[in-house]
Amino acid sequence: MEQQRILVMYSGGLDSLGTVYKLLTDAEYKDYKVHIHHVHNKNIENRARAEAIVVKAAIKELNNLGFKFDYSESEIGVPSYNGKFMWDTDSMNFFAGYICSVVPNITKVAMGMNANDDNQRLSERRVRANAILAAFTTAEKIYPVLNLTKKQIHDMLPVSLKNVFWSCRTPKYTETSIEPCKNCKPCVQLREQGIR
Repeated sequence: MEQQRILVMYSGGLDSLGTVYKLLTDAEYKDYKVHIHHVHNKNIENRARAEAIVVKAAIKELNNLGFKFDYSESEIGVPSYNGKFMWDTDSMNFFAGYICSVVPNITKVAMGMNANDDNQRLSERRVRANAILAAFTTAEKIYPVLNLTKKQIHDMLPVSLKNVFWSCRTPKYTETSIEPCKNCKPCVQLREQGIR
């Protein structure tokens, strides 16, 4: 029988990087093969380019650290309608479900969510996201860093991964650099918890 797999939906942010690292290092998951998947979400927030850079760097560093995993990626471009756009939770669960439907030994789907993310607005999005995933698969959804703050997630990472994430929702691009906006919710949370 083929080894069971955990599919981890990796955005490139701190929470999902922490999720990837925990799956690769925690004894609780030692019997699973880890499959990391990144979705390039192209929308009005325009952060796909910044995320792509850190995802590539983090995957390279995870390989350098000797971790074994499968990696894949997909892309979705969604225009805004009436000033609204598709949430990451929708597209990530759609791709997670599709991957599970064609890789039957995936028994768990891991998402990066931390202790500060449990609020009513996110709960409503999760209900829809769970329905999207359930349309494709019965794989169990897990949240390996749910009980950790962003600071605790950052502290558990090895030095070589501590700065290889992108959490800003609305990056500022120039010809030579990409800078965080410093005003979106993730930027504020990182600053409040003493993370660059």
